[in-house]
Amino acid sequence: MRSAVLAAVVLLLGLMPVPAVDAAQGCGPAAVSVADRTLYEGTPDLNPGYTTFSFTVSVSSAAGCAPTGTVSYKTEDGSPGATSPADYVPVNGRLTWTGEASSRTVSVQVVKDAVPEPNEPFLLRLYDPVGVTLADDLAAGGVLDDDGAGGPLVVVSTDGGKICWKVCAIGVHVSTPVRAPVTVHYRTLPVGDGVPAYVPVKDATLTIPVGASGGDAVVKLLDTQSESRFVLELFSPSAGTLGNARTEVTIKPGG
Repeated sequence: MRSAVLAAVVLLLGLMPVPAVDAAQGCGPAAVSVADRTLYEGTPDLNPGYTTFSFTVSVSSAAGCAPTGTVSYKTEDGSPGATSPADYVPVNGRLTWTGEASSRTVSVQVVKDAVPEPNEPFLLRLYDPVGVTLADDLAAGGVLDDDGAGGPLVVVSTDGGKICWKVCAIGVHVSTPVRAPVTVHYRTLPVGDGVPAYVPVKDATLTIPVGASGGDAVVKLLDTQSESRFVLELFSPSAGTLGNARTEVTIKPGG
């Protein structure tokens, strides 16, 4: 009895370490989910003829619990919808968590084409979970047509002649508000042999977000006391086709 009392006093005074509680006690399996992904199919150009669909596979566990386990994944044709290998490159594999709660990414290559056709979904399925549970085991890969059949034709163009002073933002627009992000590359081309009054751009990327009908291609200007010019050129849009791909820009001194 006396020894029990002494032990209690020692614990209260902090003279002995209190046994740690095992954080894993009461931890159930983590839950795994996969999210849908929708993009335009894309039109072939000089780049590789694929659009990459990146699916996010996330894991969720109770506070203080570390997710541990594996799950398999595979692509499946839509019914009706996209079929492999004509419309996309099939993938399969297995994802693993060993205590970290970071998400995983599964990438699927969708074949670009210039053929007007209906929108075509395909599926990414999770299955065979070990040590985890499946909260959402199926994701849709929404392949949007950008050639005029599944919706309006997507045409990416730059605005007409532009005059710039201290800041140069050249408008880039699409023919219809986009239903998935569209990227387009741009560069500057010199006009004449004079010293440029801007920072040349070899390859920059503009992203037009969902629901928007355009954006600005930004070129940094330098201090100048004389008028100069350059051409802004668009290339390699991720979807649709190019309309007016070039515009001449005049830089005015002062302002």
